[in-house]
Amino acid sequence: MSTFIIGLVQLLISVVLFGSAFVPVKKYNSGDGFFAQWIMSVSIMFIGFGIHASQGFIHFYPVAMLGGVFWSLGNMMAIPIIKKLGLTLGLLIWNVTSCMFGWIISTYGGFGITARPASIMWLSYIGLGLVFLGGLMFTFVKNKPPSNINEGTFEVYKVANGSFKKIHIDDMELTHFVENVETSSSISIGEVETKFTKAVKALGLFMAAISGVFFGLNLLPVIHVQDNHKVFPDAPQEGLPYVFSHFSGAFITSTVGFLIYTVFKSFRKSSLQINPKVTIPALISGFLWAIGQALLINSTSILSASITYPISAMLPGCVAACWSILYFREIEKGKSLALLLVAILITLCGSICIGVSK
Repeated sequence: MSTFIIGLVQLLISVVLFGSAFVPVKKYNSGDGFFAQWIMSVSIMFIGFGIHASQGFIHFYPVAMLGGVFWSLGNMMAIPIIKKLGLTLGLLIWNVTSCMFGWIISTYGGFGITARPASIMWLSYIGLGLVFLGGLMFTFVKNKPPSNINEGTFEVYKVANGSFKKIHIDDMELTHFVENVETSSSISIGEVETKFTKAVKALGLFMAAISGVFFGLNLLPVIHVQDNHKVFPDAPQEGLPYVFSHFSGAFITSTVGFLIYTVFKSFRKSSLQINPKVTIPALISGFLWAIGQALLINSTSILSASITYPISAMLPGCVAACWSILYFREIEKGKSLALLLVAILITLCGSICIGVSK
């Protein structure tokens, strides 16, 4: 099997893993996401340490840690974005901005990275325009408020003195009663807290765009080290030696972010939004992302960023769309579903144009 085929297979596997990484935590109430993303970083660090051990504990590049820092900053917003926009729309929006940012850097250079302009620039410009058009179309897709989030059902009673009493009930436990009940009704957190207003969606879109910029930056420090032989004369061209450095940056940044979050909550005397039941799903999410990222870093060293950037940026959103449409059913049928499919097709065409233009 040729090296090119090996790199392409690794890239495609990473695409599937990226598109599926947030599926385990999607069905759980993750609060504001800080606890879940920190648990993800713990899993990521375990994978990174294993890869570091397989490399003989000899490679560590502090500059490459910045990639993990950038990714972690973007990932801190990922769960809130998914809560506001849904799995598909969130991934697709931040993937569009990541693809566009990566295209600019790989084409014109910057940050100490050698410019790699396309050999067919007009085709590359067309591809970028299609990706931008698809991104605009995604903003008009309507998704259903999530109705299957765990820990989301309560019984609310109006008791005799006029006050209200709220009792949490599990899905299978529907026989709670309160004495002196005048009226009662069942409500779902999903119905109360997840109203998809225009303001909430606008905030989600803005956060997704910023998150995409951070995600677009996360491979650049590794490429920077590989492109500057005078500064890093012993730096290998393979991708795996940089994984532990990258993952260390992600773990340290996530830990610092979580500590700042806990101190801030303590200072304001408010409760931490921690759901213990999200721990295992978050570990699985971190495992999926870590394997995907390791494969992406390695495949980039084989295929070059000009090929891996558009594919790794856009195709995970298509995988997430399959999860949303077939499993979570969060996309409204009719015009929204048709618009989503057309937008995906346009962005795929744009990604292919960018890749072929190289």
